[in-house]
Amino acid sequence: MEESVKIFSEQDVMDLLCMPQVLVDLIEACLGGDDDQSLADIILQDAALSAKIILTASKANSKPLDPLEPVSSAIQQLGTPMLTGIALQSARQIVQHRFTPQELSFQHGLWFTSQVSGLVARCLAPTVNYPHIEEAQLSGLLQNLGIYALFAWEDSNYVDLDVKPWSSAIQCHLEEANFKIDHLQIAEQLIGQWQLDSFLEDAIRFLHADIGQIEQSHQLFKIARLAQQFCQSPKQLEAETEVLAERLFGFSKSEVDYLLEWVSGLYPRFGDSLDNYEKLEEEMAATLDQLTGLSFMLADQEAARARLGSGRKPKELVQIARRLYLENSPATEAIFFLLDQKNHQLTGILTEDQPRLIGELKVSMQAKSSLLASALLNGKPTDSFQPLQPLTVTDHLLTRLSNGHGISCHPFRFEGRALGVVVLGIDSKKDLQRLQSLQIKMFGKVVSAAMMKMSVDAQDYVNEGSSLLRRVSHEIKDPLTIIGNYTEVLNHSLVNTDSQKLTQSLKKEVRRIDDILNYYLNRHEMPGFPEPSIDLNQLVLDTVDALSDVEFKPRRIEPKFDLQSNLRSVATNPVLVKQILVNLLKNAAEAVSDGGVIQLMTRSGYSSDNGRHIEVIVQDNGSGIAPELQEKLFQPMISTKGASHAGVGLNIVKGMVDDLGGRISCHSSVESGTSFHLQIPCKVRPVES
Repeated sequence: MEESVKIFSEQDVMDLLCMPQVLVDLIEACLGGDDDQSLADIILQDAALSAKIILTASKANSKPLDPLEPVSSAIQQLGTPMLTGIALQSARQIVQHRFTPQELSFQHGLWFTSQVSGLVARCLAPTVNYPHIEEAQLSGLLQNLGIYALFAWEDSNYVDLDVKPWSSAIQCHLEEANFKIDHLQIAEQLIGQWQLDSFLEDAIRFLHADIGQIEQSHQLFKIARLAQQFCQSPKQLEAETEVLAERLFGFSKSEVDYLLEWVSGLYPRFGDSLDNYEKLEEEMAATLDQLTGLSFMLADQEAARARLGSGRKPKELVQIARRLYLENSPATEAIFFLLDQKNHQLTGILTEDQPRLIGELKVSMQAKSSLLASALLNGKPTDSFQPLQPLTVTDHLLTRLSNGHGISCHPFRFEGRALGVVVLGIDSKKDLQRLQSLQIKMFGKVVSAAMMKMSVDAQDYVNEGSSLLRRVSHEIKDPLTIIGNYTEVLNHSLVNTDSQKLTQSLKKEVRRIDDILNYYLNRHEMPGFPEPSIDLNQLVLDTVDALSDVEFKPRRIEPKFDLQSNLRSVATNPVLVKQILVNLLKNAAEAVSDGGVIQLMTRSGYSSDNGRHIEVIVQDNGSGIAPELQEKLFQPMISTKGASHAGVGLNIVKGMVDDLGGRISCHSSVESGTSFHLQIPCKVRPVES
C-alpha cells in the first residue's frame, strides 16, 4: 500500500527550532521594553520564529494581519507578554533538543542561509523601488521554511540524504522522491494557513519556476528568486548570480558587487564557523546558558508584577517599587516622582522611612531644571557622574536625600506616555554600570505598566464617581431651588428689618452650593481659570462677611485682617478659592474657644519650584493640632477638632487646592495655635485704580 503524503499542520510550525541568539535578543528586548520596530527587526532574523508569531496572531485575532507587514502587525496584536511566551516556549525546545554533530552543522547552515536570503531580499527591495520592505524580506527568509519542517520531522534521516541547507530545484526532486512532497509545497501549506492577501505564498511556491515565467511575474517573485541565488554562494559573487541579476533587474556587475558588499556586512557572525563543529558547539552552549538565565529573569518579572499588583494606592505601589530597587540594585535610596500633567511638574512621593522633604518636592518639567526632568523628557536615564548639563540645586538636594555620592534618574514611560521618574542614589561609576543591567530595565518596564494600570483604574473610579455625583446633584437641585424661592419670599417679607441680612446670607450660601455642584459636575470641561482678574483681598472680606452671622458672632469671634494693600489681581477660580476659605474658617471657628481670635493675611510670594503666587493665611489661637495628626491632616476622615467632629473636608480642600495648581500647608503648636497657608500660583496683573 502506497504511503500517504504528510499534511503539515499548525503544530508543525510551533515545533520548528528557532535560532538561540535571536531568542536571547528578543527576550532581552521584551524585558527592556523596546519598541515594536526593534522587536520586528529581531524577529525577522529567524524564519521559524517569524512563522510562529504570524501563525499565533492569525489564529488569536479575528482581525486580519497587514499582508505587507505581517510580523509588525502580529507584534501589535499579540503584545509583549504573548511574544515573551512564544520566545520562552521556543527557548525550552532548543534547550531540551539534542543534536548530533551532523545535525548541529546542518541546523546552523539552515539558520544562516535563511538569514542571508532574507537580508538580500530586504536590501533588494529599496534598490528596485519595491515599497513593501517587510514583505520582500519574508519572501527570502521563508524560502527554507519547508526545509525546517522536514528536518524537524525526519531529523537525521533528512540530513542523511545529503541535502543542502538552502532551497534548490535539485533538492525539491530529491524530497519528492523520498517523501512524496518537497519543501516549497510544505512552505505553501504553512504560509497558506495565515490567509495573507499577498503574493508571498506564491513567490515561494514557484521559486524554481522557469526563469522566463519569473521575468513576466510580479516583482516579489523576482526578488525571491535572486535572494535564493545568493544563498548558493553567499560570500563571493558567482557568474550565475551576475547573469540572473542582469536578466531580472538590469543590474551591472558593479551594482551586483555593491549589493553583495552591503548584504555581507549584515551576515550573522556564526557564518564564519559553519565548518567548525567544536566552535559551533561552544557558542551554542554559551547561548543556551544565556537563555536559561533569561528564563529565571522572566520568573523574576512575574514575581515583581505580582508584588506590584498588591498595591492599591499610589503610595503603596511606590513603597513596593522602592523595595524592588533596593533589593536588586546597589542603590542607596530610591526616590519616586510622579508626573502632574496638569501643572507640568514632577511631584515627590513620600514612603515609609524616607525624609519628610521628599513629599514637599515639586520639580518643573523644563529640561534644564533637573536631571530627572531631562530623563523623563528624553526617555533615557541620566546621572550626576556624567551629566549632559550643569547640575542644579535640585540635583544636589536629591543627591543629599538619596544618601549617595551621586544619583541616577530612570524614567517611567508606558507606550510613549510619560508617567514619572525614580531617582537612585549611588556611590560610584561602578554602581552606575550595574544600574544599566537588563534586570533594572525590566523593573522599570514592570513598574511603568503598574503605574499605568493604576492611572486607568483611578480614571474609571473618577468616572463612576462623576456618574454618582450627577445623580445626587439631580436630587439636590430641586430642594435647593425650593429653599432659594422661600428665601426670596422671606427677603421681601423682612424688608427694612435686622433679619433681612440673614436671608441675604442664606441666598448667597444657596448660590455657593449650586456653584460648587456645577464645578464638580463640569470640572473636566471648565477652563482652569474662568475669571482672569480676581481681587483676593475682596474675596477674603466677602467670605468672612458671609460667615459672620452664622459662625463668628455666636462665638464672639472678631476676625482680624492683615491684607497686603498693593496686592495684585489674580487669574483664578473664585468659586474654589471661596469654598477653600469657608472650610478653613469654619474649622478655625470650631477650634477656638468663645472670644477667640482668627486672623486673615494676604501677601505676594515667590518660590523656585512654584513660581509667583499669592498666599492667603488663616490663623487661629486655638489649642493646636496633635503632632500625630498633622502628617495625616489632609487624608479623609481626619478631624482637627476632637472625636466629636468629622472634620470639615480638609481632604476635599486639598483636592480643590490641587485643582487650582496651588499648595496648602499647616503649621500648628499648642502655644501659637494653627495656621493654614494657601498658595495660589497664577499670572498677575495690577489692580486698576
